[in-house]
Amino acid sequence: MWMGDWWWETQHHLQSGATVTPVILASDKTELSQFKGDKNAWPVYLSIGNPLKKVCHQPSHHASILLSYLPVSKLESSDDNLIGQHHLFHYCMRRMVQPLVDTGQSGVEMVCADRQIWRVSPILTAYIRDHPKQCLIACCAENQCPKCLVPAKE
Repeated sequence: MWMGDWWWETQHHLQSGATVTPVILASDKTELSQFKGDKNAWPVYLSIGNPLKKVCHQPSHHASILLSYLPVSKLESSDDNLIGQHHLFHYCMRRMVQPLVDTGQSGVEMVCADRQIWRVSPILTAYIRDHPKQCLIACCAENQCPKCLVPAKE
C-alpha cells in the first residue's frame, strides 16, 4: 500500500476523476467483562491509510472507529466445529465489508480536506490481526503457518 506502484495501479482501475482512499481494518480478541472471564469479542476497527502521523497516533483525533464486534463462538473442539467457526467468521466479515466493496466499486462524492468535492473510492487495503486470527482467516490450525504450505513439524 505504501508504494506508489500499488496506488497508481489501483487508481487506473477507477473511473476518471475518482481517487483512492485506502481502508485498514484491525481486530484483536478482547475481554468484555472483568467479573466473568468467559465473555470475549473481537472488535473490528476501521481507519484510512493516509492520515497524518500526528493525527493517527492521538486517540483524541478518532482516526480509528469501532466498526463492529465479531462473535467469539465457544464450539466444542472437533473438525466440524472448527469449520463452523471459519464459516461464521467469514460470513460476518462478508456482511460487514460488503457495503465497503460496493462503495469502492462505484465511488461516493465527499468533501475532502481541501474543501473540494471528490469522488472517493474506499478500497480495503489491509487487515491487521494476530496469529490466531490469521489462522482463522486462512482456515488452518493454529500450529500451522497461514501463509505457506510447510507442515507444522518442519
